[in-house]
Amino acid sequence: AVACPSNSAVWPLNIVPAGCICNAGYQGAVSATILCPFYTNSCRPIVCPANSDGASVITGCSCNAGYTGAVSAVTTSPFYASSCSAVPCPANSAGVNVPAGCACNAGYSGAVAALTSNPFYTSSCSAVACPANS
Repeated sequence: AVACPSNSAVWPLNIVPAGCICNAGYQGAVSATILCPFYTNSCRPIVCPANSDGASVITGCSCNAGYTGAVSAVTTSPFYASSCSAVPCPANSAGVNVPAGCACNAGYSGAVAALTSNPFYTSSCSAVACPANS
């Protein structure tokens, strides 16, 4: 019997006639045929999902700046688990979320910038001192 092609397997036999299944993080189909190499199709790596960066789920995806979460490979569609979620605007600022942009609240001065590490933003929104004689 012919072994399952790369990026696929079937436990415990790992042969094409038993039915090869794409490994976690890969998609596609492998079917047995009577012609060499005795199977058709293949398993292709899944690209990183929205709001993340990397070549594929297999080589690793990291959340974009301003997003938190993790992406891991699984064997069922969409062939990855979890995702990257936008981080809400921090204290003393307002906006939809960090990636969309946050502005310091009235009475505060500074800026909010997205980062790729926890807490996924830097914020320098500081209270503005009252002017003299007020």
